[in-house]
Amino acid sequence: MTTQQTADGFYLRNAASGLVVRDGHALLIRGTWPDPGSETYWLPGGGQQPGETLAACAEREVLEETGVRVTAGQMLLLREHIAGNHPESNIPPETGHHRVEAVFWCEILHEPDTLGGTHHDAPQTGIEWIPLDKVAGLSMIPPFLQRLLPDLAAQAAAGTMQAFYAGDVE
Repeated sequence: MTTQQTADGFYLRNAASGLVVRDGHALLIRGTWPDPGSETYWLPGGGQQPGETLAACAEREVLEETGVRVTAGQMLLLREHIAGNHPESNIPPETGHHRVEAVFWCEILHEPDTLGGTHHDAPQTGIEWIPLDKVAGLSMIPPFLQRLLPDLAAQAAAGTMQAFYAGDVE
């Protein structure tokens, strides 16, 4: 993961995630972030490394976190999160944290018999195939994906998805 500090002390982090769908189920990471006692879900993904394209980042992160080898296709959305604009966030505004994240539609190349990657995030407690019609009832990070994910998956699978800029959303 690469985070770059700018001259004025702010932190910029590029990241990519993969939306992987099989038989009407999305591949999601389960964990206890941001609260140790919570159960939260998120797309497999993480920070871009120097010299790595965002699509390659999504492929690597999905493999590392789940063990599923994918190829990243169309970018579905681009999102920013500027901590100072979201006082309710678990990232303190004074950190100057600014994350730019791309979400890619990913096709499965190989799925292991048992899910499990080689590099898990510290709060990660599991990997699950969640029915898309159940996603709305989950606690997700970022929260806006909870309502958007089923439509994103349906449009991407149908080839009708137009990538969009989601803005600075929590």
